[in-house]
Amino acid sequence: MILALTLTLLGLTLLLFGLKTLRNGLEKFAGSSLQQTLLKITSTLSKGFFTGMVATGLLQSSTALTLMVVSFVDAKLISFRNALGLILGSNIGTTITPQILAFPIKEIAVWLILHGLIGYVILKNKKRYLFSALAGLGIMLLSLSILETAMIPLSELPQVQSWLQQIGHNNFLAVLAGTVLSALLHSSSAATGIAMVLTEEGWITLPTALALLFGANIGTCFTALIVSYFTSRAAQRVAIFHVLLNIFGVIIFYPFLTPIADLISLLGGSLSRQVANAHTIFNVLSSLIVLPLLPYATRLLEKY
Repeated sequence: MILALTLTLLGLTLLLFGLKTLRNGLEKFAGSSLQQTLLKITSTLSKGFFTGMVATGLLQSSTALTLMVVSFVDAKLISFRNALGLILGSNIGTTITPQILAFPIKEIAVWLILHGLIGYVILKNKKRYLFSALAGLGIMLLSLSILETAMIPLSELPQVQSWLQQIGHNNFLAVLAGTVLSALLHSSSAATGIAMVLTEEGWITLPTALALLFGANIGTCFTALIVSYFTSRAAQRVAIFHVLLNIFGVIIFYPFLTPIADLISLLGGSLSRQVANAHTIFNVLSSLIVLPLLPYATRLLEKY
């Protein structure tokens, strides 16, 4: 059992390290041009929306983009209203990583790591950072394999079985668990990866996985919310909007967890793919529903 716990800790550590390596590699490859692009292409709501999607796809973190946007608004480089489009787009861009992790390519994790490291060492231009990102992806895939191995003996622990039964019979507890997990890991992508493993191994059902995903989207907002406390009022509004956006999405879709899960299962694919698809659909629909409501949300937040 000690070995299983050790493997679980190792898997979680590698998952976070791989995500950070992937993010840093892509961010350094984009360089300062990414920030310059964010500043230039935010003149309208639609431009900000698509820029937010692309930027988060590059950063692989809605938290990182939100922190960047908070700093831009605090420095008065971007207006509060234009910043909201970036935040909406970021919720869609952050779904890329789980979709990649859902592919059955864990067996080539070591190949990705080795080629990524070799390319990073050999190349001396900016392309080396793409290989660094490749190594990060390989590390994440390897971490999921380690977690799957570790969870077999852990499933025999009475405490683990009791906890899984509780969240399996109470979706609200599952939402809270996802919120706490994502807040602790500072990443909804990492929390989603864990939910994918739990579902694939039969520990939780698809509706419970959806509830965890709902909570993960809320938990990932806390880092930017805490940081924004020390910024201007306009910058604080950006972080508050990010939280309210995800809470709004949970309120809308929470009553329909089981029908949504049934619909997702009809799309087919492995259980990991179904969880990734659910994450994508939830984020896309939440953002698209809020998009036409932005003028009202802006006026409401500006009263704060």
